Amino acid sequence: MGHWFSIAADIALSALLPVASAALIFLAEARGPLSKTIRATRGVVAPYFASVAVLFGLFAALLASDVWQKTNEAKRAVLAEAHAVETLGYFARANDLEELIFPRLKAYAAAASEEDPYSSAIGPARNETDKAALDILTTVSQAYGLDGPTRAAMLTTARELLRAHDNRLSLANDVTAPIKWIAIVVLGALTQIALLLVHVDNQRAMRAAISLFTVAFSFCLVVVTIFDAPFDVILRNEPAASLTFTLGSL
Repeated sequence: MGHWFSIAADIALSALLPVASAALIFLAEARGPLSKTIRATRGVVAPYFASVAVLFGLFAALLASDVWQKTNEAKRAVLAEAHAVETLGYFARANDLEELIFPRLKAYAAAASEEDPYSSAIGPARNETDKAALDILTTVSQAYGLDGPTRAAMLTTARELLRAHDNRLSLANDVTAPIKWIAIVVLGALTQIALLLVHVDNQRAMRAAISLFTVAFSFCLVVVTIFDAPFDVILRNEPAASLTFTLGSL
């Protein structure tokens, strides 16, 4: 529950930060030590805004594509992990290895479900998951009575399970998310300032333009916050939900 409140706080901050930035700009223009200086910049022409806005628009479009792709890759990693467990379960059932394989699949699912990719103490939990996956590999390689092609297929599937697990954690531990967030905040604030400067001689037009852009700015930040950390919101209960469902369906 505490983690959910942290996510909600991040989303609220992303929505309100552009509004706070716009309010500060309005305040600086209306009163304060910078007011006279701002009003004196009447020579800034409208095309100046386009040069800054294009940078913000291009970066926002690139970032939106990146975060959507990241979310899709995270979904694929979770599905690949669950599919590998399901495939190993079907192989075990077809070759009368349920008593040998199923407990190890359940051990893997339990260990993977306990991982918190955002915790600095993930090391022990990840080690447990790796041990469970390697136990599956060892058990399959030493299982008595398996023919060559079936053993090879099961070993390949077990390695795919390990690869999907590593991909999932790699996506969850992406350290570039805060950098992207800060970059779009800086470009958005610069665009708000550009709108102020090109409309400095018309306060109503300036406030209307900045307010409208601020709505778009907030929307972009919220989208980045939600989709650039897929295991915080969209896949918050994964991989536990998928692995539990998969084991229950076997």
